[in-house]
Amino acid sequence: MSKRRIFIFMVLGVAILLAGPGLVMAADQYVPCLIYRTGPFAPGGSGTGGGWEDFMTLANMKGGVNGIMYKFEECETAYDTARGVECYERAKPKNPAYVHPFGTGITYALLDRAARDKIPLVFMGYGRADASDGRVFPWAFNFPTNYWSQNTAKIRFIAQQMGGMDKLKGLKIANLFIDVPYGQETRPLLDKMAKMFGFEVQHFPVPWPGIDQKAQWVDIVRRFKADWVINRNWGVSCTVPLKEAARLGFPRDRIVGVWWCGSEEDVLPAGPAAKGYYAANFNGVGQNFPIIQEIMEKVYGAGKGNLSITRVGTVFYNRGVVTGIVMDEA
Repeated sequence: MSKRRIFIFMVLGVAILLAGPGLVMAADQYVPCLIYRTGPFAPGGSGTGGGWEDFMTLANMKGGVNGIMYKFEECETAYDTARGVECYERAKPKNPAYVHPFGTGITYALLDRAARDKIPLVFMGYGRADASDGRVFPWAFNFPTNYWSQNTAKIRFIAQQMGGMDKLKGLKIANLFIDVPYGQETRPLLDKMAKMFGFEVQHFPVPWPGIDQKAQWVDIVRRFKADWVINRNWGVSCTVPLKEAARLGFPRDRIVGVWWCGSEEDVLPAGPAAKGYYAANFNGVGQNFPIIQEIMEKVYGAGKGNLSITRVGTVFYNRGVVTGIVMDEA
């Protein structure tokens, strides 16, 4: 049986209860919302989590999914792995439809637990990339893309900017990453691609939470003399490279960010230093989408939104809505 089919059966299965001789639909479907509205990564946590919750609120206002209402509750992790595991254990007895860890470290910690407990573990655009192989991780669902495929796209983009894949040979690419499991995820792949295409890669770890990167940037610009920089930070540490690059005269149009470093919250604080900067993305941005318009009209119009309406349509907010849509369709 395909991994997608297993996931569909599991998500639908939690919404069905066998009672007596017949089939009775559950009144609601429990969804734990592991989220971080506090700490250095709060802008991403609140934005993405807010969009996800607003989508479920809209679904409930429209009568639920096939008549089944979402029952969701937040559990604050502050992007801390131990707290994320605690949230999972607290939610487990309530038979969650799925668990969205919302953190790579938390995802790693839950992979074996979720498989043992037969709870679908869903992580969209984050987490352990090789968990996309359902033969090995049948209870893990990493979609619509993962960090390895994104990394490949970034290298191809750099090649495109330089004039072709053959132009990668001899380039110096700095991998600037926050030194947590999320940041470390693409190191082995970059090393392999460097050998494959002939570019030189050097890794520059940034200690948590990544607010001070002066030493790394002096090393990148003056010693390594990088041609390109991959910005694999998160939260407040995403903005720092733009300011440091400007200070040292490194062109921002030679910096490519991970999709968690490409939000309004990442670039606006950098001001003019962000001009020219590139970042990956896998969701639409803006308010000119029917679903976003409907959320603004029905959820925020009724005073039920959980964020400032000014954040509706932003990169992170829309990513949360995409999360809700995918879960709804599954």
